[in-house]
Amino acid sequence: MERRRRKCKIEEQIQIDSAINDNETPIFEPDLIRAIFKQIWIRKAQEREVTGIQNTDAMDSEIGAGTSKKIRPTFANPNALKLSCELLRIFITETVQRAATIAEAAGGTKIEAIHLERVLPQLFVDF
Repeated sequence: MERRRRKCKIEEQIQIDSAINDNETPIFEPDLIRAIFKQIWIRKAQEREVTGIQNTDAMDSEIGAGTSKKIRPTFANPNALKLSCELLRIFITETVQRAATIAEAAGGTKIEAIHLERVLPQLFVDF
């Protein structure tokens, strides 16, 4: 059983790696994304400490007998980091392409802030 589980995890890792590396485009470094996530997690934890909220993610059913109040550090799975990097890359690429289309339609050769402002609402809906 354990051997099959390891094999599935290895196959899953190979699929993720091949999906990300297929197009030979530059990607965001997972260490950079991890640092950004960590900074956000630290800031959120500090905000919770200031407001006195210990665990906003816990549902009412989770709070009760046997529930540990120990604060555990937040971390990201390496696969989740890779996929987050890829999603961010796709989001930025799509944003620039749509803004370039709007700029060309307006007769311009440069992407300006107004072009980004016009494409972002629909882009957020699409993603």
